[in-house]
Amino acid sequence: MNFILALSFNYEKLRNMKQGIYAACLWGLLMGLFGCKEDAKETAAATAPSGPRTFNVDGFVVKHRSLDQKINTTGNLIANETVQVRPERAGKLITLNFQESSSVKSGQLLAKIEDSDLLAQRSRLLVNLDLAQKEVARGKELLKIQGISAEEMDRLDNRVDDINAEIKIIDIQIEKSKILAPFSGVLGLRQVSQGAYVTPNDIIIDLQQVNPIKLEFDVPERYISQVKTNQPLEFTVVGSTRTFQAKVYAIGTEIAPTTRTFKVRATATNNEGLLKPGQFAKVNLVTGRDDKAILVPTDAIIPVLEGKQVYIARNGRAIASLVETGERLANEVELLEGVQVGDTIITSGILSLSDGVLIKLNKVVESKNTQL
Repeated sequence: MNFILALSFNYEKLRNMKQGIYAACLWGLLMGLFGCKEDAKETAAATAPSGPRTFNVDGFVVKHRSLDQKINTTGNLIANETVQVRPERAGKLITLNFQESSSVKSGQLLAKIEDSDLLAQRSRLLVNLDLAQKEVARGKELLKIQGISAEEMDRLDNRVDDINAEIKIIDIQIEKSKILAPFSGVLGLRQVSQGAYVTPNDIIIDLQQVNPIKLEFDVPERYISQVKTNQPLEFTVVGSTRTFQAKVYAIGTEIAPTTRTFKVRATATNNEGLLKPGQFAKVNLVTGRDDKAILVPTDAIIPVLEGKQVYIARNGRAIASLVETGERLANEVELLEGVQVGDTIITSGILSLSDGVLIKLNKVVESKNTQL
């Protein structure tokens, strides 16, 4: 009995000891958590900034600049005059009086069609004409003595006129047997051989006038009021590093419905023969000059949903401003709206900025008024 009482006492004592241990562990855990929170608060308080963040940036002061208003487009060179040389009458080609790719003068004989049959007809008509003129002479003598009637005399005169008309027709046919250069220019490649029978449908050779040479290009319709005759332009061609000069001489009268462009033609001298019809050309047409243009570095422009914007440094803050752009140069862009002369445009760190943040200008560059 005593043993059972002792065992029961020891069990109660052991259970009380376990509860004390559990309570001590729980208290220690709670004290540790509260201690960590206090340490975290102290650390955060020590590392927290004293105020709003300030961004270091560079600026660009806007001033008026002189800017050429240009139209950059592409075009093709075409001959000033071009023609496919064809015979005016059918016949055997007996003469070719030219070299391919050579220069010829206006009126120069290029080829000739056989005309021996025409010359024979002309000789026969001359004989008939001589006989008819003699009959007219005799008729006049007879008419004086009333040997023939006036009607008969008229018939003799008409015979002479008819023969003269036939001779003129033959002379025209003989002249058409000669194929002449209609203008001075450069010949292309021959299409027929001597001795061939040709008709007016056959091409003998191409003839082009390449000095001066024409430049044809398309311009978007929004520039229709800016393009004028006698405007100078510059162009380059593939295969040459030279810049050539030209002048506008004609402007198309209609807008192409598919491309919304109109055609413009200019002429350029080609004394050295460096320019060839069909060459591709890059055109730079100056339509005017703006002495009050606003240009900013390309890096200052930010694309946004509403369009494009820049940041303006104002009273120590970055102010976002929507802008409208115009001409684009190598490293600068023309601004048409959104910026005024005297504004300082932020040019560095712009992707980290937002409207109204604090900034500090490290370096400020002023725009130079150079001629562009």
